[in-house]
Amino acid sequence: MPHRLLVVALALCALLAPLTVSAQSTIDLVVSDIDAFWAQQFASAGLTYTSPTLRSVDGLMTTSCGEIDPYFSPSAYCAADQTVYFSTAWAPNDAAAEILWWTVLSHEWGHHIQWQVDTGVTTILEAELQADCFAGAYMSHAQSVGLVSPEAVSMALSLTQGAGDVWFFLPHDAPAHGNKAERALAFMSGMNGDVADCGFVG
Repeated sequence: MPHRLLVVALALCALLAPLTVSAQSTIDLVVSDIDAFWAQQFASAGLTYTSPTLRSVDGLMTTSCGEIDPYFSPSAYCAADQTVYFSTAWAPNDAAAEILWWTVLSHEWGHHIQWQVDTGVTTILEAELQADCFAGAYMSHAQSVGLVSPEAVSMALSLTQGAGDVWFFLPHDAPAHGNKAERALAFMSGMNGDVADCGFVG
C-alpha cells in the first residue's frame, strides 16, 4: 500500500509543476499559509490557537508516538508532542513536489486542530475523514487567494482519493483512513464548503 501510494504521488508530482501558481513555493510557504489559515479560523471563533511544531524526518526516528519510518508515509501528526512530521524521502522540496505537501500537510494540520478543540470525532476513521475535509477546506482557501490553481486542487483531491484504504492491502491492525470514495467525499465536503461543514465549531 505505501509503495503504491508513493508511485501515485510521485507520478502526480511530476505532472504538477505547471499547475501551481508560484514556482518558488516551498514547504515553508505551505506551512506558513496553513498555519495562518487556522490561526484566523480560531480567532474568528474566539478561540486560542497554538501552532504545531514542524519537523523533517530523513531516517527512522523515535518520537513520543513511537517510531516514524520516512519511507512508510510522507507525513504524520503526533498528538503527544503536537508535532507534524514530514518525510524528506517522499519528494524533493521543489515546484514538482508542491502538491504533495499542500495535500498531506493540510491533512496533518487537521489532526492538530482535532487535538486543540473538540470537533466531535469519536473514532479513528472519523478523525481521518475529518482531516481530509479540513484539507479540502484549506485547499479551497489556497485557491481563492491565488496560491494554487484549480487544477492543483483537483489533483489534491485525486491524491487524497488515491490514498484510500484497500482492505486486502491493509495489515490486520492498521488504522482505517477511509476507502477511496469516503476520502474523496470528505475532501470535497470541505472543498465545496468550509471548516464548519467539517465539524469545526467556535
